[in-house]
Amino acid sequence: MTKIKPLHHQKFRQKLDVSQLPFKNTNETKLLAEFIGQERALEALIFGIGVKGEGYNLYAMGPSGIGKRSLLNPVLKAKAKKSPTPSDWCYVYNFNAPDKPTALRLPAGRGFILQEDMRTFIDELGSNILAIFEGDEYNTRMRKISIYYDKKRKLVSKNISLIDKTPQLYKEQHEKEKMLQLKIITLTVKPFITKLKKKYAKLKSVSRYLNAVYHDIIQHVGELIKKDDKTNLTSFSLENSTLTRYAINLIVDNRKLKGAPIIFEDSPTYANLICRIEHTTIEGSLTTNFSLIKAGSLHQANGGYLIIESRKIKNNVEAWEALKSALFAGKIVIKPTEDDPEAIKTVSLKPTPIPLNVKIILIGSRVHYYELCEEDSDFIDLFKVPVDFDDQIPRNRKNINLYARLIATIIKRKKLQSFQASAVAAIIDHSSRIADDVKKLSTHIRSIEDLILEADYWAKHHKKKTINAQDVQHAIAAHAHRMDRSREIYYEDIKRDFIIINTSGKSVGQVNCLSVRRVGDFSYGHPTRVTARVRLGHGKFIDIQREIKMAGPMHSKAGLIISHYLASKFTPDQPASLLASISFEQIYCWTDGDSASVGELCALLSSLANVPLYQHLAITGSIDQYGEVQAIGGVNEKIEGFYDVCQSNGTGKNHGVLIPAVNIQNLMLREDIVAAAKAKKFFLYPIKNIDEAVTLLTGVEAGTRNKAGEFAPNTLYYKIEERLRKFSRTKQKS
Repeated sequence: MTKIKPLHHQKFRQKLDVSQLPFKNTNETKLLAEFIGQERALEALIFGIGVKGEGYNLYAMGPSGIGKRSLLNPVLKAKAKKSPTPSDWCYVYNFNAPDKPTALRLPAGRGFILQEDMRTFIDELGSNILAIFEGDEYNTRMRKISIYYDKKRKLVSKNISLIDKTPQLYKEQHEKEKMLQLKIITLTVKPFITKLKKKYAKLKSVSRYLNAVYHDIIQHVGELIKKDDKTNLTSFSLENSTLTRYAINLIVDNRKLKGAPIIFEDSPTYANLICRIEHTTIEGSLTTNFSLIKAGSLHQANGGYLIIESRKIKNNVEAWEALKSALFAGKIVIKPTEDDPEAIKTVSLKPTPIPLNVKIILIGSRVHYYELCEEDSDFIDLFKVPVDFDDQIPRNRKNINLYARLIATIIKRKKLQSFQASAVAAIIDHSSRIADDVKKLSTHIRSIEDLILEADYWAKHHKKKTINAQDVQHAIAAHAHRMDRSREIYYEDIKRDFIIINTSGKSVGQVNCLSVRRVGDFSYGHPTRVTARVRLGHGKFIDIQREIKMAGPMHSKAGLIISHYLASKFTPDQPASLLASISFEQIYCWTDGDSASVGELCALLSSLANVPLYQHLAITGSIDQYGEVQAIGGVNEKIEGFYDVCQSNGTGKNHGVLIPAVNIQNLMLREDIVAAAKAKKFFLYPIKNIDEAVTLLTGVEAGTRNKAGEFAPNTLYYKIEERLRKFSRTKQKS
């Protein structure tokens, strides 16, 4: 029998030699200015923000916490700094169509100046009009008109035949007075307007607007001036609603901006993204006007960059559709919302659309990106540049040094205590654990930042001035302890035999398989007892989890692979004559995945051969139709889970786990397990195929076929084939 050697303890964990770090503590380390790795994402980002053309918006994809915004911000800021500052935008009253406010475009900073100029114009207009209308010249001329027509009315009153002309005389007097007011208003307003037109002569749209203001004031002079018939005094109020028409609604003010804007919209509703039109109450009625139009983030980002979380905007259908429409049309169209229950539809405005020139950057997961590609036919046309962030980078000398500088930079930025080289090495090792690969480092920066902060806390808690490796390990253990209530309950149930997991002795058709349970951001190993039974039958393989519809497609696929492996491996020239069943014992929830399929097959082979399996061993691995063992995920959590159960049970010795040989490169086990392996108290057995697995678990050689096509006597497979032939003969007799 070929003996499979256990894995050497040095393979249990990749450990960075502190001497490879060129410093004693992080105070001696150069800070990191650039980003680690992400060359593909950086190249795509630079291309996406640089290329011109329709639809070249970006989707930055990767797990949350990987640092997408940390990479986006400096690149966007550098590009924005070199870009021209976009225009200001104002909405003004449309004198021809009041429900269609006019958009004015002005150079950056000129919008605010125009707003102030018009405010000054209104103030000075009022004071000048009051001065003129309360002055002696105006009142003298008005009295002359009044005296003249009083005399005419007296003459008319003396002649009965002319008495019908009295109303006509009043009308003529009113017209004369109005002509006088118009002449004075014209003389007052024209110099102001002429001055403003000269100031904005190069802005044709502003000049046209000022002309319209001038003509409107002349036309509505009667609404601006109020005369008290009792006191004969003239008044001009700045609260006059007519004056609102001459105000400037500055919706985009870029006077303080240098370069292109970068806007992050955290709540992309229609109102926040496109526009919000507010309402006011006048005499109990709701109304609105151009001055109540509030800019959305599309307006603010126009000429620059707008960053939005994809899941948030896709959940808001109206905002998502409005954004797509704006990008397709190349303009921001404001229209009354249809689906918003809070929208007020009594009065609506249709403001002039504003041309749109913006780069949209959606941030989200890969899954969400693929869903959008499948579900939304417009998405690919509008977001042509995927910016794909890597979850991992190679663990090499260059990246280790960069990672150390990254850690030092985070410490400096957070104003934490100095970390010793041993602490930095421990963090780098933990990064490989997060990556689940000894040859990789995780780029999940948020997890690294959290670990640094927590290690600093525990060092201060223990009144230390610098942080060492023990503080980092304490932080890792403390984080796990805060999350492991469900793990403790499960392991306690195993210890008290509420859940049966044997860790000593032998048992036919029973094996310890390993899975992973996830609670929030914490994962732990979940040992499970898998049992198998066989008897004479009609070639049916029953997976109890699948039969009761508590198994997913990957689990079901594994069951089919096992049944076909058995059919092709043993008595291939005879019809199957057995009934086999397999069950995941004491599992009362949904099950999926194929990482227990090697263990399931071992349980079936044990039951067929009637040869017991060692219970001090556990197994994990996926099987293919040829009996080859394939890689699985969560190998560290699975091994640690079985180790903890064995320690808790305190029974048996030489505990160990069979793992796929390919998963050796994923091992980043806890230090206590490494120590146990070094002391020959815990073992890992790398397996490549089912033959090696079943040999280790039974202590009996699996067996191979000789030239005659028969398995050697006393091998496990010989016993299995003999039993299957017996089943077949019995079936034929019946």
